[in-house]
Amino acid sequence: MHTSRWIGLWIIVGALLASQTGCFSLAMLMGRSKKPRLDTSYIEAAGYSIPPGGMPAPVGNVANDGQSIVMEVRTPGEKPHLERIPLQKNRPMFVEDLVREAKINERLGGVMISIMRPAGGNLPPVRMDVRVKDNGQIKNMEENYALMPGDHLIVNHDQRTSLEVFVDSIKPQ
Repeated sequence: MHTSRWIGLWIIVGALLASQTGCFSLAMLMGRSKKPRLDTSYIEAAGYSIPPGGMPAPVGNVANDGQSIVMEVRTPGEKPHLERIPLQKNRPMFVEDLVREAKINERLGGVMISIMRPAGGNLPPVRMDVRVKDNGQIKNMEENYALMPGDHLIVNHDQRTSLEVFVDSIKPQ
C-alpha cells in the first residue's frame, strides 16, 4: 500500500505539471508552437528591435556620411519609411525646423519624435523624446533639440485618446 501512495502522488504531480500552460511537452503534444506573450511595442518605439534571439539591438541605421540624419516615420498599419536628410554646415537645424520643412504635422497631425543620438563606443544611443502639437509646434520649447550628424529620428503618430490629450493640456509645465 505504501508503493501505491507514491505512484498516486507521482501521477498527481505529473498531471499538475502537464496542465501548466508553460509546459513545453504539452505544447508539443498539442501541436502548438510556444509564442512569446511579451509586449515589445514600447521597446520598439524607443528605437530597439527584438531579434529572434531575444536581445534588444539598436535599429539599423543607413550608412551615415557624417553630415546627415536618418528619419524613420512609423504609421500604424504601414511599413516604416526611412529617409536621409542632409544637414547644412552653415545653419543648424532644430526639430521644429524639420517638422515644418518636412510637413510632418500636415501628414500625421500630432506626433511623438524620439531622437536616438549615438553616444560613441559601445554605449547605447541616448534617447530624447519630443512631443509635437497638431499645428507643428514643439510642446515644450526646451525639447526643440539641435539635430546632430548621425541622429536617428523615429516619428510616431500620437495615438493618445482625447482624454489623455485633455489631461496633458491642463497639466502645469
